[in-house]
Amino acid sequence: MARNLRVAIVQHNPTVGDVTGNADCLADEYVTACNSDPDIVVTPELSLVGYPPRDLLHRPGIIDAQEEALETLADRTTAGPPLVVGTTVRTREEAGAPLYNAAAVLRDGRRTATYHKRLLPTYDVFDEHRYFDTGSEPTVITVGDVEVGITICEDAWYDTVVTGKRRHDADPIKETATAGADLIVTPSASPFSINKPAARAERFARHAERTGCPVVFANQAGGNDELIFDGNSLVATEDGVLEQLDGFGADTAIVDITLDEPAGSSQHPDTSPPRQVRQALRLGVRDYFEKTGFEEAVIGLSGGIDSSVAAALATDALGADAVYGVSLPSQVTSQQSITDARKIAENLGIEFDVVPVGPAVNAVSRQLDEHAEPLTGVAAENIQARIRGDVLMGLANERDALVLTPDNKSEAAVGYCTLYGDAVGALAPLGDCYKRVVYELAAAFNHSSPPSATASPVIPEAVVEKEPTAELREDQTDADELPPYDHLDPVLERYIEDTSSDETLREEHPDGVVEAAVDRVTRSEFKRRQTPPPLRVTTKALGRGWNYPIAAEYEHVTRGE
Repeated sequence: MARNLRVAIVQHNPTVGDVTGNADCLADEYVTACNSDPDIVVTPELSLVGYPPRDLLHRPGIIDAQEEALETLADRTTAGPPLVVGTTVRTREEAGAPLYNAAAVLRDGRRTATYHKRLLPTYDVFDEHRYFDTGSEPTVITVGDVEVGITICEDAWYDTVVTGKRRHDADPIKETATAGADLIVTPSASPFSINKPAARAERFARHAERTGCPVVFANQAGGNDELIFDGNSLVATEDGVLEQLDGFGADTAIVDITLDEPAGSSQHPDTSPPRQVRQALRLGVRDYFEKTGFEEAVIGLSGGIDSSVAAALATDALGADAVYGVSLPSQVTSQQSITDARKIAENLGIEFDVVPVGPAVNAVSRQLDEHAEPLTGVAAENIQARIRGDVLMGLANERDALVLTPDNKSEAAVGYCTLYGDAVGALAPLGDCYKRVVYELAAAFNHSSPPSATASPVIPEAVVEKEPTAELREDQTDADELPPYDHLDPVLERYIEDTSSDETLREEHPDGVVEAAVDRVTRSEFKRRQTPPPLRVTTKALGRGWNYPIAAEYEHVTRGE
């Protein structure tokens, strides 16, 4: 006779550090889920404190708050099913890291079992060995007539798939099945990157196939700083994905899992990369503002593709009433740029002003001429960009708003931006999007306009087709100083995300493009360290996961010696 288990998955969107608020949300979701009579309720990794908590974990008060919250949540289970909660627990050991990354099982009003995460990621944006000690044993609990094993996130990524090399010896998924589990639940905080939801679905279906155990993947949703968590929680059997929750938002679902007989699978349509990126960035922008307590975005609208797409993303995430666009023309700004900026604002329905910066630029130049020395070339051009940055920051201060910088990943990689100028701001929504992706996003917005848009296309054809330019001197274009983006972007992608040497890159791309790209990447590290965090949508963003020194010699690194 087949056995059944009804699982409630709470795809939680926490605010990092808000233990009380997160616990209240989990308690409410638990009560709601209980209306459907589940056998077990599962929440994501570190769902009480939110992921990643980083050095908040060095504060004893955060740990105390989680212990109190666990007791409060346990009280809810006296007449309900077991609740699996992601939390930290103290190790009680004198040596080693003071905490475990844990999943606590709350049942009958108390904590009845605790699993300690066994595999700790320390690569890219992860640094769990800084805070946590490793667990050593599988944990299996009995729910009705089903043995339920527990693993946490990285435990399911023990092999070469994530980083290209095997970083762990243990295989906790397999060992948990061997310990007697009929089904495995995996609380997770797995951040988004392009096409990762589909890769996860395939991975957990393979886990189910090789162990004979259905696997429940309960993933965090929401934006936390530069990381975006897409949710897309799922239940996988050896036949494939049985059920998958919606992506890019909090959700709770009840899934009936039948053991001992084929379960079948359901098909979920693939989502195109531009649509994935748009959904991810909308969530990342929205949560960044909500979780920092700000309500309005200020964007410098140049009439170019980057600022236009950034404004469209902000409007999509926050609503037209919460976005303020400003054109900041100087003597070298074309009338077409002002016209295009105004048209974008009209199409999006956002507030818009034109604030000429030419007089301020002239005044600063005169002061330097009289009291120091004249600035020439790029130094003179950058006065415009820095005055624009001052104006945007001043307006944001006055309105209690945040500036969004429109810089993209291609520009950030090669330092094609003005520090304290166009690179000012609190967040770079396009900072992990190569120029190619920015154009793809523009096409996505024009194909499916945000609800507040009053015209179609949202981003005018003139903006999409114009030559990219910083417009800091007459007739300037990006091509004057950079290789064409359709040549530059593939080199950057291979160098940044695959860590290819320039010798390898020269075998695939023109020498001049490789040399220009790699040289500019290494010389621009000091700029990237001082610019806003980029919302991460690739496997290697130029944020926390890009950890290169500034005062360093890169010759042997770049040449693969």
